[in-house]
Amino acid sequence: MIFNSWKIRRTKPESKTSFMKEQHEKESNKIVSNGTFEASSSPSLLGKEIKILGKISSTGALQLDGVLEGEIKASKLVIEKSAKVVGSVTSEDLVIKGRIIGPVFGKKVRFGASARVEGDTFHETIAIEDGAYYEGSIRRHSNVSGTPNAAANDKPAKSN
Repeated sequence: MIFNSWKIRRTKPESKTSFMKEQHEKESNKIVSNGTFEASSSPSLLGKEIKILGKISSTGALQLDGVLEGEIKASKLVIEKSAKVVGSVTSEDLVIKGRIIGPVFGKKVRFGASARVEGDTFHETIAIEDGAYYEGSIRRHSNVSGTPNAAANDKPAKSN
């Protein structure tokens, strides 16, 4: 008798757990009307062993640990210590802990202590930790569009 009641109690929490897992999977895999998945709370991860040549664009969060030669755009972007980007970086919320060679565009830009950036930065707000290496100009812009041409258009015109 004792063992039977123990088995019954033990199976109930498992069934509740599996029900909760199924609900989480359903919620995280919702498809919107245009056939794409809704953004989930966890960021997309591009690991250390990946090297990309070209453009990356994401409406969600993205974490880069590998190497990118090209252009990257994301609503929230974290460039980790092991990451290297050669090209332009654009994000609403940008955290840089790795290396970037090229222009940086963002509303909220944060340079970590391990950041190494060589290029111009266009931002609305910026934070730079002790130890970060930076070579380039830092310009505050109220409307960061994410393209080098648009940022260049904000500069005063030269008169001949």
